[in-house]
Amino acid sequence: MLQRLLQIRRGESTRAALLFAYLFLIITSFVVTKTTRDALFLARYGAERLPYADIAAALSVGAVMAAYLRVSRRVALPSLLIGTLVVCSAATLGFWALGSWGDRTWMLPVLYVWASVTGVLLPAQVWTLANHVVTTREAKRLFGIVAGGAVSGWIVGGLVTRATAMSLGTENLLLMAAAALAMCPALVAAIWRERRIKPVEIVERPEDPHGLAESLGMVWRSPHLRTIAILIGLSSLVTTVVAWQFRAMAHAFRPDTDELAAFFGTFNFYAGTLSLVVQFFLTSRLLTRFGLGVALLSVPLALTAGSLGVLLSGSLVTAVLLKGSDQVLRYSVDRSSVELLYLPVPARLMAHAKAIIDTVVWRIGDGAGAVLVLLGVVSFGLNESQISALTLVLLLGWIAAAAAAKRHYVQNLRNNIYEHRVDAERLSAQVADRSTTDVLADALGADNPDDILYALTLLEHRDAPVSHEAVRRLLDHRSAEIRKKAIALIAAAGDATVLPRVEQLLRDEDAGVRAEALVYLARLSDVDPLTRLAEIDQVSGSSVVSAIAQFLARPGPTQKLDVVRILLDTSLAREGPDGHQARLEAARLIGSLPDCFDEQLTTLLSDIAPDVVRHAMRAAVSLEKVSSAPLVLPRLADPELSTDAADALVALGEGVVPALRLALEADRTPPALRHAIPDVLQRMATPAAEQVLVEHLLDPDPVLRLRTVSALNKLRQLNPDRRLERELVETVLAAEILGHYRSYQLLGRISVETITNEPALKSLKESMSRELERIFRLMKLLLPEHDLHSAYFGLQSGSAVVHANALEFLEQALPPQMRSLLLPLIDSEVSLGERIKIADRMVGSTLETSEQALAAFAASDELLRTAARHAEQRLTVETGGKSV
Repeated sequence: MLQRLLQIRRGESTRAALLFAYLFLIITSFVVTKTTRDALFLARYGAERLPYADIAAALSVGAVMAAYLRVSRRVALPSLLIGTLVVCSAATLGFWALGSWGDRTWMLPVLYVWASVTGVLLPAQVWTLANHVVTTREAKRLFGIVAGGAVSGWIVGGLVTRATAMSLGTENLLLMAAAALAMCPALVAAIWRERRIKPVEIVERPEDPHGLAESLGMVWRSPHLRTIAILIGLSSLVTTVVAWQFRAMAHAFRPDTDELAAFFGTFNFYAGTLSLVVQFFLTSRLLTRFGLGVALLSVPLALTAGSLGVLLSGSLVTAVLLKGSDQVLRYSVDRSSVELLYLPVPARLMAHAKAIIDTVVWRIGDGAGAVLVLLGVVSFGLNESQISALTLVLLLGWIAAAAAAKRHYVQNLRNNIYEHRVDAERLSAQVADRSTTDVLADALGADNPDDILYALTLLEHRDAPVSHEAVRRLLDHRSAEIRKKAIALIAAAGDATVLPRVEQLLRDEDAGVRAEALVYLARLSDVDPLTRLAEIDQVSGSSVVSAIAQFLARPGPTQKLDVVRILLDTSLAREGPDGHQARLEAARLIGSLPDCFDEQLTTLLSDIAPDVVRHAMRAAVSLEKVSSAPLVLPRLADPELSTDAADALVALGEGVVPALRLALEADRTPPALRHAIPDVLQRMATPAAEQVLVEHLLDPDPVLRLRTVSALNKLRQLNPDRRLERELVETVLAAEILGHYRSYQLLGRISVETITNEPALKSLKESMSRELERIFRLMKLLLPEHDLHSAYFGLQSGSAVVHANALEFLEQALPPQMRSLLLPLIDSEVSLGERIKIADRMVGSTLETSEQALAAFAASDELLRTAARHAEQRLTVETGGKSV
């Protein structure tokens, strides 16, 4: 019951309790020490000396943190925390001894500075440890509970000082503080053992900070960390002024030392009690419902109201209300919110960042606040209440810093997820990372003939054939196959600069090279190839026919297109191995002939040999034969020719869009062919092609829907200014979300039945994975400004930290209605039973048996169009009348 009330999940209660106890003891010790030093210092030196002590404390923090950072580089985190606690406990015990039996003249200022330093360092260590043992999603639930330890510490610390200051004496309170710190090392060791996330191996880089100055520079260079530092600095500055006002006005009304200590204890008790209620029952809900931005603004807005009250009234009551609003919210809502800002920071930088910001920057703010008090009181003669005028100006800066911190938090989460995705994909993208020019240049100059042939093939497949000096040099290569392919590529590019060298190749030792040279000369010279036949031996008949046809098709007095047609028909009619070679030569030739051989091109496009069809498709592109699209289309389903077919259709342009639409709509079109069409339409990237994609967003075929949405995503990236029918996309998204909830109903029924069909269960889970991918791609169409692809990739990660960061990013980025519908589907902490309950509420019907579930799954795609018609209406009702 208590776990449900506090929103703690299974396995989290031990860590939450231990962190709560750790922070409770730290803050209890700090409150007791702070109350002791304030009462003793005010009694001996008065309120007018407080700013000097605060400035000394701020300066001391820099020296302490410089030493602390150096030690932290060499000592593991648990050992560092335990060692710090032991030293602080022993030092507090020493101050008690000096205060009881020694000279207080120098001890009280040193105690004041020591309490200020430890009051910043020790709580910061608690939160540093917390960030190493919980994920982002756990933090949103648990940080509110953990921060309750601070509030409870304020209550107990205040109660202890209230009850014992008058009877035992103020100095003896330090014994209790030392005892509280002495219990903390055991808690640190237990918390570290209970961690659930794998410790990040932190590898130092040369650019990582090694000292105080470098750490400050690192914070300043990072926009996110710089914003946090500004936020902390401003908040510390303002609350230092507020604390001075409260203590000065309290001392004026309670001049007796023990009575003043008791008053501070009473205040801490009541303020802490109220803060505890806020922390346990408001902080987590505030963060969950209204987000980080509202939580960060809670303290500055409350202090604005309190400062106005002090400025106008100047009574002790308004001072109590001002300080109370700070203490109630600062150690509950505000502290939990600020700690969330650190979660996206890389682990190797977080320890340095927190150590600098939560100590040095905080104390710089304290020092600046003390200087401001001195200027206001000494230079301008302001009293305790009038100084609130300066505070109100600073609060405006605090509010602006809080808004900026929220923006950088979301952006940094996005970057964190994106970097994880890039790291995971880098291994599979290393080869593609090099430019095509460099790859081809390297390969053409290689010693391995296979590498050269591969590079020549890449050049051959380009839309515009290229004749490069590196290709021309290959005419002298030792490999006949390379010489032959080089001649063909140069001929296709229309390069006549090597004509004398090719004429020499008519006497090459390889017959294939001689044949290719003959075709080149027929295409690019004025000499009749028949006159060359006497000069060469053993040239295949198909090569001779191709050369003659090439010569007779050239414009001029020798042109005889009827004879060329007869030669082509003869080549196409041949059978056997020679027939294949003849058809291949014809397919290579026909693209360079005049556009009057449609019948022969049709025959070649229908050939059974893939290499013949490949060259025929290139010929169709060269001739701009849009009418050939119906013959090219079926090749999209052929694994050997799918890439060439897609290239050809894209090259033919928008004229083939009607044929693509017809193929998508035809019932007899094979699924493999339909699945390949969206990619072709996306590569065309024309408005007509995009319209065809939009028309099939509701297609019953789930694979086609996924590829259609994926194609639209790519189009949106290429054309961000092109408008899309938002209402249609919202309707499809509603249908997909509703279908995914229905799938959980099916999954739940199939999973619990003893007659479970394992293949069906596996098929259902694969289908649900595709459903989720479609949902994310559809959301990307509606929210192109967010990197939802990276978020989706992060959700698939096996790392609990990355998964939690992705969820946190989505919670910040998605609109409220979409967030409330989607997060239960993707949050790993939501059980299958909980999702089924939501599905029952959403879909409104349940299945009785696993047989019915399997039947429903088999028919689920058939129901999509019906679901789409009703989805928007149902989801609108579910979200209170608001559209998704």
